[in-house]
Amino acid sequence: MPDTQPLEPTDAQASEAPPDLTGRILGDYQLLRRIGAGGMGQVYLARQLSLKRDVAVKLLRNDLTTNLTALKRFQAEAEAVAKLNHPNIVHIHQIGEADGLRYMVLEYVEGRNLREYLVRKGPPDLAITLSIVRQVVLALQKAHEEGIVHRDIKPENILVTRKVEVKVTDFGLSRFFAGEKPATNLTQSGVTLGTPLYMSPEQVQGRVVDHRSDIYSLGVTCYHLLAGEPPFRGVTAFDVALKHVQEQPHQLGELRPDLPSDLCAMVHKMMAKNPAERYQSARDILRDVAKVRDGIAVANPTQQPAAFSLSTMQTNGIPSASGSIPSATSGTVVMAGSMSGPMQAAPPMRVGRWLLAGVACIVAVASGVLVFAKMNPPPEITPTPAPIVPPQTTPGLADIRSPEKIVPTHERELIAALENRNTTPDKLVRWSIELGLLYVKEHRLDEAEARFRKLESEQFSPIIFPKKQDPDSVAARDASAAGRIGEAVVLAHRDTPQAARASNDLVMRVIETPFPRFPLKLGGPDKGLAAVEAFRLRHPDLGQALSDALNRNAIMLDKTKLEPGSLELLRTTPRVGK
Repeated sequence: MPDTQPLEPTDAQASEAPPDLTGRILGDYQLLRRIGAGGMGQVYLARQLSLKRDVAVKLLRNDLTTNLTALKRFQAEAEAVAKLNHPNIVHIHQIGEADGLRYMVLEYVEGRNLREYLVRKGPPDLAITLSIVRQVVLALQKAHEEGIVHRDIKPENILVTRKVEVKVTDFGLSRFFAGEKPATNLTQSGVTLGTPLYMSPEQVQGRVVDHRSDIYSLGVTCYHLLAGEPPFRGVTAFDVALKHVQEQPHQLGELRPDLPSDLCAMVHKMMAKNPAERYQSARDILRDVAKVRDGIAVANPTQQPAAFSLSTMQTNGIPSASGSIPSATSGTVVMAGSMSGPMQAAPPMRVGRWLLAGVACIVAVASGVLVFAKMNPPPEITPTPAPIVPPQTTPGLADIRSPEKIVPTHERELIAALENRNTTPDKLVRWSIELGLLYVKEHRLDEAEARFRKLESEQFSPIIFPKKQDPDSVAARDASAAGRIGEAVVLAHRDTPQAARASNDLVMRVIETPFPRFPLKLGGPDKGLAAVEAFRLRHPDLGQALSDALNRNAIMLDKTKLEPGSLELLRTTPRVGK
């Protein structure tokens, strides 16, 4: 007899709030507090007693423990997530059963989901937005390479830490679309998996979906992230789902004219109704995200501050040096040479009065200076130096100078820490990597290259015979490797075929000699690769940047696989615990 029990709770079940199990111990885990609830159960912050670490424990709803389909879906979620070992995907540690409760143990991410982030802070600035999008795309790229469709990409399933590190969670609705056909069809007739606000048209219509459905849902999520609200709303879930099939979203560029047009085009391409018209892979999205990010860095030179001069002009009715003239009626500045109508000039008498007043002021100031000079002669008779004439400025306006470069607080803190002589070697390596990657993120490539080269040449003179267990000794070995890997990352961001080849060559030299100042008896290239993998585990941020750089090089060189095989292996992120 087929399983026909409903997957969603009945009204009677929904009216009964699940009991709070805070304080209870399930196997090796003590539940500390309830932190959320989903369609399939509750989520608790828990303490793993044996390892003394915080984890998230997801409990399956009691009414689903006897539901064959729900149990299969729960098992499928565990198997799917277990394959996805990636820094932008929430890791699964274990599944189990205790006291009649089925549970899943997940990595605990300290932060909030993207919907909560938007409610508290509103749409983030462009740099943060691009960082969030890029990290979600990297997670989807990994999932799609493993043949997994998430099926429920939405802000609630995207977790954001305080450092804007992104983790995609809840692969409970995913299924395999490549390789063997799943043994059990978990989508019953009349049951649609996903959330209507972010569903793809093919998902709404109950058609077979592939990875491009995730790309559509990501596009809707990006639209929400940039516009502050989803593209479609309705009275019922059915109304919203129907709009995904039949209606086009309002143009994002009209809602946010400040956004780059290429970014708006990217979002609308992801949201194309026809899957064939969308991006066909996550890697294609990554390439265009990089282009938008690099274009912004080039298109935003330092600008002069105009707020003070504008307000002063509007108050005093004085024409600016650039030729802008305030309207006599509205106070609006009309730029000379770009007007659609005739220029409104100030009355001649008023201009004459201003000029006369200005001349009178100059004469009065000059007279005062002469009188003061006669009453206070210098002690020695010396030739009077020529007066210093200040730059010509418009009367009544502040002297406007180019603004000094603003250094973010975090960057200043890192620089100060690195210049402190008491900084330990392990912290020096870690903070140098962080500062170098900050420069790469902001496309300040020359500064990043200089920082990584300095790290490569760092000397830790007290350390002569490094030992494995000494953290400073490990730092001494890591410094040169980190510097060269950082230089390879910078080269990849130069975005030329020559730089991409040089980047790959430099990575190969690191594999062949990971720690040149402390040569190890490696015994073959595999040992060198293992040393680099261990290095990436110690420095995951630089390890992720290296994987991204090699992916970037492959795109620039138009290669599906990098040669030799060591480079291809490093294109994926290190597998923690393997």
